[in-house]
Amino acid sequence: MVTEGSDYYFDPIGLFVESGRTVTFKIDSGSHSATAYKEGTGQASVTRIPKGAKTWDSGILSEQGATFEHTFKTTGTYDYFCTPHKSLDMVGRIVVGEPGGPAEGSMPPDGDVPESQTIVDQGAVSYSSFSG
Repeated sequence: MVTEGSDYYFDPIGLFVESGRTVTFKIDSGSHSATAYKEGTGQASVTRIPKGAKTWDSGILSEQGATFEHTFKTTGTYDYFCTPHKSLDMVGRIVVGEPGGPAEGSMPPDGDVPESQTIVDQGAVSYSSFSG
């Protein structure tokens, strides 16, 4: 999770993992959260994680190097955002196992992320290489 001048972003912006893997979100700079698009979680007004998947909200982390972990067990596509920078397009996508669920076929309401199949094919999509 990065603040660089007036840019706020997750890097990588797209990540592929197998079911059961734990992802660590780490503050590189700035104050950020990693919050699932699950209606009622944080500021989410829509659900963009697979049905039955566990939601998450790291809360705002501000200490450089601070981390938050979440284990992804349900297969599908997960979109997430940073609570303080949601309106500035700070969003990301994780594909677990294979694409699927309500996030497929569209972009999050607060920014663009790589297509799920691109994430699967590449394993990870860096923010600097994404031209959404």
